[in-house]
Amino acid sequence: MPAGRPGVTWHLPEEVDPSATLPCVVLADRAGLGEFAVLQRGLRTLGVPSLRINAGSIADLRVVRRHEDGTLTVDGRRVLPTVTWVRHFSPRAIPGGNGSALSLFRADSWCALVDQVSALSAVRLPGGADPGRLVQLDGAARAGIRTPRTIVTTDPGAASAALGCDRIIVKALNRHFVETEPGTMEGIFPEIVDAAAAASLAVRDVPMIVQEYVDHWAELRVYFVDGEIRAFRVGKHTPEAIWRDAASVTVSPMAAPECVAVAAHRLAGLWGLRYGAFDFLLTGDGPVFLEVNPDGDWRWFESKAGVDDVSIAALSMVRGLHRQAAQEGASTIDLAGFLVLGTDGTGQAQDRTPSMDARVLGALEIRVDGTPVGISARKARLLAAILLSSPNQVVPTDQLIDSLWGERPPPTARKNLQVYVSALRRKIGDRISYQGWGYRLDAGPDELDLLRFRHLAAAGRDMRRRGEADAALTLLGDAIRLWRGRPLPEFSGVPLIDEAVGRITELFLTINEDWAELEIDRDGHVEVLNGLDDLVPFFPARERLVAARMTALAGCGRAPEALSQFETVRRHLAAELGIDPSPVLRKLYEEILQGRRFRQPDAGIASSPRSR
Repeated sequence: MPAGRPGVTWHLPEEVDPSATLPCVVLADRAGLGEFAVLQRGLRTLGVPSLRINAGSIADLRVVRRHEDGTLTVDGRRVLPTVTWVRHFSPRAIPGGNGSALSLFRADSWCALVDQVSALSAVRLPGGADPGRLVQLDGAARAGIRTPRTIVTTDPGAASAALGCDRIIVKALNRHFVETEPGTMEGIFPEIVDAAAAASLAVRDVPMIVQEYVDHWAELRVYFVDGEIRAFRVGKHTPEAIWRDAASVTVSPMAAPECVAVAAHRLAGLWGLRYGAFDFLLTGDGPVFLEVNPDGDWRWFESKAGVDDVSIAALSMVRGLHRQAAQEGASTIDLAGFLVLGTDGTGQAQDRTPSMDARVLGALEIRVDGTPVGISARKARLLAAILLSSPNQVVPTDQLIDSLWGERPPPTARKNLQVYVSALRRKIGDRISYQGWGYRLDAGPDELDLLRFRHLAAAGRDMRRRGEADAALTLLGDAIRLWRGRPLPEFSGVPLIDEAVGRITELFLTINEDWAELEIDRDGHVEVLNGLDDLVPFFPARERLVAARMTALAGCGRAPEALSQFETVRRHLAAELGIDPSPVLRKLYEEILQGRRFRQPDAGIASSPRSR
């Protein structure tokens, strides 16, 4: 299996012939959307192969579609799409556009491929084409479902007068958002305007929807998922609050009133939708249909409500459709499938995965839900250490086997590795995925000290470059305090661990140097000595580190010790590398020797030992 590119995420069975054509769910969307990430993890747990294509990172994707057998080859893996679900995948989501004919052709071609692969799949989701708001309102009215009185116009003032109501809503005819460039969305939000203010609204150069404002006692977001209904009551003080003031919005799950469920079923059937996010108002005279979005997001509403109801329904739908298309026997979702998405057998919402606090900047420590996790077997601990020291990256299966068993792995090594992975998943939750050629552990900065360390280090160094010394000192100090000693010392000698530890240690030394130089700038010589005294002896050839300590010693009136430090470094470099100290370090030595005013060098000293 080839290495996954940035534009593709594979979740495949752990034992699969790379040369075989694999029936597979294909998901296409853009980065940053949580719906398909959750869906793909659930599919993997239930044994359903899936491929996710990201519109923002497809420049290097290699794709071949064979017309004669309907297969799709993506980066060397041949699949037969069973279910294809496309959401928010548009030409504007594809980077590299500059308005030229070539860039427009490129974006259109990628979207055409995804659209046509979707059309030729056994099942296409969300189902029918997006009917558009005017078609939606017309269809609902014909089906006997109440809708707001509506006018499409460039003159909202005149439309308000024609409607003759106390308040109107002015909103976009199409989507609320415009993607000005890939990943940058600008909103055109609905406005509630009273009749007096509406009279002075200016004529616009774009058609807008003008609707009567319907008094209501509740607003519902209703998800139709292949016949299943999941409903939420939404409380917001303005129409645009979901986008502009999300914290003020309340969302709570509820059973959809029968009249709403019937309306959603009727409209989904009218437009051929297997999935749709419907918006209804509840009034004293029954439900009022506002619109349906076949690409409507659901994770935000679930997270506000503390449930996974729509995710579970979507997983059940996709799994069932895949089985039918692949001609597999029908079966119900097992308990593990529910647990991975966050619901137990009682139907009560739980966290999708337990909280984790893992630490590798020192001895390996893992806590789940605040409780230490015991992993007694050395190979299992080593597997955890390898995956945690390379978070959010795929570690090839062959390298894992070499690390766990050395040059002579047993014939059952792959099976044994799967057992270790499964056991680790049970301990830390659904964070480890199989990517077809290796395993990946997903974690965030709040779950792993290494990621917090990298984040703080990068932010601190960036602040220093911008001249924000106080902020840089705080951030770098916070990063340094995460260090508990040599990372993962019990696994010293394992190549994958040693490589990771080398990278981590290099960053640790670099930010100590940055921190020390900033402290010296504000005459914090004592603080620098306290921070570096235990560090410099282990890295005697690290000249920038040595220079900071020499400067701090001299700044504390301990010039003889600073000169002695230089002599120690000179002898070490001569004995180990056959070289002399750098000109910058020699100049610092001369300044201290002569008692001249000095400050730490800020250029010319390499962080790493010099070679001949």
